[in-house]
Amino acid sequence: MPDADALPRLRDLAAFAAASRAASLGAAARQAGLTQPALSQAIGRLEARIGQALLARGPRGSFPSPAGALLLERCARMDAQLEAGLAACGSTTPPRLLTDTALATHLAITRAGSFAAAARARGISLPTLSRTARGLEATLGVALYRRTEAGFVAGPDGAELARRIALARVEIEQALAELAAEPARFHLGTLPLMPRLPLAVALEQAGALDVSAQDGSHAALVAQLRQGRIDAMLGALRGAPPHPDLEEEALRDDPFVVACGAAHPGDATPAGLAAAAWVVAAPPLPRRAVAEALFATLPARPSILLETNAAETTIAVLRQGGAMALLSAQQVAATPGLRRLPVPLPPTAPRRIGLTLRRDWQPTPAQAGFLEALRAACRDG
Repeated sequence: MPDADALPRLRDLAAFAAASRAASLGAAARQAGLTQPALSQAIGRLEARIGQALLARGPRGSFPSPAGALLLERCARMDAQLEAGLAACGSTTPPRLLTDTALATHLAITRAGSFAAAARARGISLPTLSRTARGLEATLGVALYRRTEAGFVAGPDGAELARRIALARVEIEQALAELAAEPARFHLGTLPLMPRLPLAVALEQAGALDVSAQDGSHAALVAQLRQGRIDAMLGALRGAPPHPDLEEEALRDDPFVVACGAAHPGDATPAGLAAAAWVVAAPPLPRRAVAEALFATLPARPSILLETNAAETTIAVLRQGGAMALLSAQQVAATPGLRRLPVPLPPTAPRRIGLTLRRDWQPTPAQAGFLEALRAACRDG
């Protein structure tokens, strides 16, 4: 795991899981290859970290407390992610043989882009990092890295292992939030032209949940979602999830419309649209495809004043009064200084606003409550 001091140790989690399943500290110690005092110490560290008893100890054995049952479920989900990552590499090594340092090193290499960059990021020497990385390869019995001009980098299988390591880490972070050992957080990715009012309404109901919103392109936010760096994406859906491990949930329609500044003459005839200067998105964004379909129906192709994917830049140019653009209906309605022109657009797939989530994501109760508030605000707004 990365940042080994920030999360419970893998060995401690494995000791707790073994004790929970065996109902006997002695039997669990034998299964985990530990002495009984060592196993008890590992569980004690976890209980001190979480601030709650994880095992109810009695004459009939040791059984998970309510807090322990919650942590045990998250440990199983963590192991499932690690097993999936190992399987993707072609390794049959059990997760219990992995170490925090090895996984943190591999994740750092993948995120930094090379051995040298990861060593700098972690503040250790390159030989030290290389020994740990090669030791992980030896443990797994597979090659994780390949040589490039930039040095050694993670190969495709190694990158998938790193993604699964990151998702395994999320499971334990979720457990700590559910057990109130860490603040409850929600990391939301927001796409361009996303209606902002529903988010503001949902934030009023977030309570003690610490919500962060990060704007980004669809491709960038998808990558972060699949790596566990954000919990959900909100914005225009693509009609089908870009990866099988993601799912889309439509919440409302928000079609594109032709917009201009309040001072623009706003000639909505085909000749007027063709004579106007336009701000367009760069391909392959759907907004550009709709614009091109509209241009194909005009008597002449309009001139392109600016190509930009930034909604803020587009709005600023329109407010100057000299251009037209496609924006979302909700964005135009909520933005002073813009007006919508009565221009029928060529038939296209409906533009829907919604959530993109990981299929196997299990939100905490606080996160689930925020999602419900967000859903309601999008439907009602």
